[in-house]
Amino acid sequence: MSLCVNPSYKCTILSYYFLPKYFSILQAFFAFVHQLCKIQNEDIEKGQKLLHIKTESIPWIIISSYFLFGSIWILLSDTILYRFSTDFITNKEMGLYKGWFFILLTCIFLYFLLKHLLQKNKEMESQLLESEERYRRLVESSPYAICLLRDGEITYTNQTGLDMAGFHSLSDLYRNRESLVVNQQDQKKIKEILHSIHTNKNEVRETIEYQLLRSNNEIIDVESTLIPITFDNKVMTIIQTRDITERKQAVKELWEAKQLIQAIISASPIATLALDMNANIRLWNPAAEQIFGWHSDEVIGKKSPIVPKDEKDITIPEIIEHGHIVNKEVKRMTKDGSIVHTALSTAPIQDENGQINGIMAAFMDITDKKKTEEALLKTEKLSAVGQLAASVAHEIRNPLTSVKGFIQLLNDDKPFAEKTPFLSIMLSEIDRMDAIIKDLLVLAKPQASHFTYFKVNELLSYVLQLLSTQASLYNITFMKDFTDQDNTLYGEENQLKQVFINLIKNAIEAMPEGGSVTLKTDVKDADIEVTLTDEGVGIPAHKLKTLGEPFYTTKEEGTGLGLLSSFKIIENHHGTIDFISEVGIGTKVTILFPKNSNAS
Repeated sequence: MSLCVNPSYKCTILSYYFLPKYFSILQAFFAFVHQLCKIQNEDIEKGQKLLHIKTESIPWIIISSYFLFGSIWILLSDTILYRFSTDFITNKEMGLYKGWFFILLTCIFLYFLLKHLLQKNKEMESQLLESEERYRRLVESSPYAICLLRDGEITYTNQTGLDMAGFHSLSDLYRNRESLVVNQQDQKKIKEILHSIHTNKNEVRETIEYQLLRSNNEIIDVESTLIPITFDNKVMTIIQTRDITERKQAVKELWEAKQLIQAIISASPIATLALDMNANIRLWNPAAEQIFGWHSDEVIGKKSPIVPKDEKDITIPEIIEHGHIVNKEVKRMTKDGSIVHTALSTAPIQDENGQINGIMAAFMDITDKKKTEEALLKTEKLSAVGQLAASVAHEIRNPLTSVKGFIQLLNDDKPFAEKTPFLSIMLSEIDRMDAIIKDLLVLAKPQASHFTYFKVNELLSYVLQLLSTQASLYNITFMKDFTDQDNTLYGEENQLKQVFINLIKNAIEAMPEGGSVTLKTDVKDADIEVTLTDEGVGIPAHKLKTLGEPFYTTKEEGTGLGLLSSFKIIENHHGTIDFISEVGIGTKVTILFPKNSNAS
């Protein structure tokens, strides 16, 4: 049974059947063109690969375009012809015109397509050439030596690489490649890295420092970075090298300067401290350990412990404000609590931007210097007193002797003496004046001394017996603690008697309410030690250092010459005297005499 179909109905069926496919094909074509444009606009850095892909894709682009264009032409032309004629399939002329028209349109389409592709290809080649030239100039002008190593052969190097090695051509460089690296271990290391890159296709860059031997036999320090790259499935290595001779020399000089500074600071007898802006200690040299007593491990990173509580410290802002401080006398405290006199000098520490980030402080121990200055001052005072004593001896003592003689004559006249009871007082005062003159004469010039050997214990017993009557008047008790060891001393016995008489009388007068005076002797090594302890009113700490100065005394009627002459006598016997006193508790006097030393 045959089925008759209306031609217009056939056309409608074809339209419904082919048009959706036509639009799908058309949509695919436009997507292809869009993708093509997208590929053409890829990053220029991938240009070479992109150009290669485009060149291979041109035949496929033409075939695909021809297929798509032909398919679209057939669908469109048949659909349109069905609407105007039902017998276009059997009409030969219609088919012929249709074919020629298809060829014409296809040629025009292919012409513009090929023209567009060739133009884009030419633009890409131009961009690649421009990029290649740009990178070539970049490599040639680079301050780094850049070499390309392929299959163990140097295929390229820039001019910097030739200049660094000292060769004029790439062939010279290749011939002498084995002798470029000075150290055999460095050569082995470089070969291992290259073998790892080419064998294992290691993509991690490696950096190595070594010494390079130039053609003129000059040795320079260099740093090379070996960078693996892959091209056409072949592994190559870019070697980027820079001259680090100046950097290594600068690092060496910096290290040597640092070592020199550290050596100077370590060997310096001056305590050197470095503080940060928070006053935390950053540096504490050996001299600081010796002077202040703290080890560096105990103070690094902590606040400075050397400022006494009663001493106002100089703050970092004050140092920054006033700039450098030079030889400012300050008191500082040691680990055992004692006070040392120091000369402080400071300087700011600056960072690379010129900003102050710390302070350097140097403390010079001037305690001995202060003692020397005090001793010199005391010597000058003694010299002045000596000159005065000589004048007194000549100008006062002779008339004083005459006055004393006349008063004694008057005092022998009983009736006259009874009428003038003040004669005895006058004689007492004259005797006191004569004692003062004797003390001055001790300071004025060396006295005629008779050095003998004597027992210190016997000398002290004689002095105690001599002063026992005065001690009884003041309700004073003498306590003896004498050593049984040999306490024989070579010296001037009478002068030393005078010393102990002065010291014991001072102890008696310091105890108006009574008390006890303890005398102790001991033999320590080559020294004889005499210790005198009382229970008196004591001496304030600030007055202890002035003891022994001319005309300084704590007594209302004293002159200070008794202690001064005692100090002089002890010094002439190469001895030392030391006072320890506490107000309200008492005073302890310690005297040391060398046993085998001849007195001056």
